[in-house]
Amino acid sequence: MTGSEHFLEKFVSPESVAVVGASNNPARINYHLVGNLINLGFPGRIYPVNPNEKEILGLKSYAAVSDIEEVVDLAVIGVSAAQTPKVLEECARKGIKRVTLIAGGFSEIGAKGKEIQNHLADLLKEFHMRAIGPNALSPINVHGKFAVSFHELKTITPGNLSLIFQSGLYEPAFTWMLTDYNLCFSKLIDLGNKMDITEVDALNYLIDDPQTKVIAIHTESISGDGREFFNALRKARAKNKRVVVIKTGRTQAGAKAAASHTGSMVRGSDLIFDAALKQAGALRVDTIDTFFDIARALDRFGDIVPGNNRISIAVFPGGLGVMVTDLCERSGLAMAVIGKDSVERLKKIKMQWDMASNPWDLGVTTQFNDPITVYSTWVDAMVHDPDVDMLAFQVHDRMLLLGEDFFRIFLRAREAGKPTAIWMQGKLPGTHGLLKWLEAKNVPVFPSPEKAIQSLVALYRVTRPVKG
Repeated sequence: MTGSEHFLEKFVSPESVAVVGASNNPARINYHLVGNLINLGFPGRIYPVNPNEKEILGLKSYAAVSDIEEVVDLAVIGVSAAQTPKVLEECARKGIKRVTLIAGGFSEIGAKGKEIQNHLADLLKEFHMRAIGPNALSPINVHGKFAVSFHELKTITPGNLSLIFQSGLYEPAFTWMLTDYNLCFSKLIDLGNKMDITEVDALNYLIDDPQTKVIAIHTESISGDGREFFNALRKARAKNKRVVVIKTGRTQAGAKAAASHTGSMVRGSDLIFDAALKQAGALRVDTIDTFFDIARALDRFGDIVPGNNRISIAVFPGGLGVMVTDLCERSGLAMAVIGKDSVERLKKIKMQWDMASNPWDLGVTTQFNDPITVYSTWVDAMVHDPDVDMLAFQVHDRMLLLGEDFFRIFLRAREAGKPTAIWMQGKLPGTHGLLKWLEAKNVPVFPSPEKAIQSLVALYRVTRPVKG
């Protein structure tokens, strides 16, 4: 962090952590609270706390936080809701200033739970503490090899994407996100019921985090100051941080569901929220699938900015070319008019009959030419065409047999400053080494043309000047 340290820094980069409710039993989800820190190589000091154990995963176990020899930077409290107030008070009297409260069973269950949560909030104020949660699994700092999660984590590939969640939205699919889906990220902050720390705090922290370039936010309600939240979004845009938001609880039934699991009261006009996001330069999405797809794509695209919205596409079946053309036009992209010089370059692989230059027919041209020659010629022509701003094209899975030299062709457009998205029908990027290699080189891979095109649309929208 630059300048004065943000109070969340010691949450995501603690030098010492107490894990209250740590377990020796691999069948219990709390087992991984300590196990992950060991697996990931967390460089700080770990203090498991469990009165029934003398040692946990090779580390000395403590009966209570008061027995720990130092005042730790962070206490992760993984006991039941009934035990949480007692443990929080023990942490307070020990002098611990930062806690993550994992247990649910507070404001989200009704008046009784709200009363207990208010008691926790009073303790925080009395002892000048800060807390993430309750009902939160958080935080994760990939670069710092620190993770609070119920999943077994041995490696996480670092990226420049950071995530803010209001609830454990990610947790059931976490392993899938890191493997087949190939999500790479920097920080993850799950806020739970937002009793103390809110999305405004998390957003302001990540805006100044040099390891974060893209911020993806899931929220059911804005718990902090709404004006401050949107001012923070504007600040993010000014610092070239790309922000994607999914806000649930948009309907009356959805708002009721939000209240039942995090205690959120979703108020205000959704149309106003939508307009404010646009004015602040953030991108809003409607589905979880799109949320993760676009967040991953924006991370892969990095700092690249398309000159305009003119796209060139290449597909195998002609019918798909028509469909993708329609998709581009409906999504706000324009089909690039291929210049004379580019048309001349394409003659090397063109058939005798008249062929459209955009969309380009890969089916015919790879049938009668070497695939490496076809892709290399087409990509080079588009790279040198000043009227092409971005590329999207299909790759057949049989081309995985051609090896790294073939896939290296696709880096040329990216290196020339033209964002490129490819799709291989039905293939997730983490399911093959060459696709993972390509993504590591900042070319995102998708299982369908729709996802590839929406990624480029998202990039175009978040890099345009904000009106008003």
